[in-house]
Amino acid sequence: MNNRLSEDSKPWYRQFWPWFLIALPGSVVIAGLTTVYIAFKGADTLVVDNYYREGLAINQRLEQDQLAATLGLSADISLDTESGELFVRLMSNSGHRHGQEPTDSNLLLQLLHPTDEQRDKNIVLLAVSPGRYRADLDTQLRHRYYLRLLPEPNREWRLSGEMNFSETSQVTLETQ
Repeated sequence: MNNRLSEDSKPWYRQFWPWFLIALPGSVVIAGLTTVYIAFKGADTLVVDNYYREGLAINQRLEQDQLAATLGLSADISLDTESGELFVRLMSNSGHRHGQEPTDSNLLLQLLHPTDEQRDKNIVLLAVSPGRYRADLDTQLRHRYYLRLLPEPNREWRLSGEMNFSETSQVTLETQ
């Protein structure tokens, strides 16, 4: 009885049960705030805000694909993992090159990550000889990317494909 009396004489903030009862809802509040932080930090960027503008752009993309098919274009892309150089060889299946001299323009290689927009990269490839281009990479490429190859600056045709840099260092882009 004396032990119970000494425990009751302690102030409430020195007893176990009030803190235990406060900790339960407190932990729920902390978990909820953590969930909100994770939701905003890792928000998907895959949803497009302006559907009309994107719909109009689809027609332009289809025209780019059709022109690449008409010209019979294909491209071999290879990555030298040791030197960090990216090489592209642009070819025409119809036997003649694209009307524009490759040395007059550069190519733009867009690397689009499937889920993380922050990993997207635009690489400008400089012409080194007719139909051959190269670029020096500042970082080593990993992961899977969707590829788009376009001439710079007019972007009149486009080749598309996919490459997993963790598994391979070479891919061929062809028109469908």
